Amino acid sequence: MNLSFAIAGALALVGAAIHGVAGEALVVTKLHTELLSPTPFGGPTMTKLMIRVTWHITTLAFVVIGSALTACVPAGSSQACGGVGRMAAISYASFALLAAGLGATHGPRALVRTLRRHPAPLVFVLVAVLAWRGSA
Repeated sequence: MNLSFAIAGALALVGAAIHGVAGEALVVTKLHTELLSPTPFGGPTMTKLMIRVTWHITTLAFVVIGSALTACVPAGSSQACGGVGRMAAISYASFALLAAGLGATHGPRALVRTLRRHPAPLVFVLVAVLAWRGSA
């Protein structure tokens, strides 16, 4: 059994559930259409729809990667599961860099504030490290 994959997969799946449910309730549904700008694809209603779809595509990416890691728990030493672990590690390291990088564009204080208020960058790093460790 690959304990690193088990923990990484569980974190990814719990994070996906929180992202999907809490994000819909606390972020997406609270977007006021009248405050959104139109895009070349349509008016503010279409903008909100595009935000909702993008939000949940991200959630599904977390589900797919978490599921792949979880599927590799019993056979974590196989060559295929090693590849899954490296792919998950690179994906989640990229997620962490993106989250931290966007926070850093608003200055060091904004980055620190983001890291204090939102657990995602820490979870991304944990999943990346555990997935990489499990793939070794």
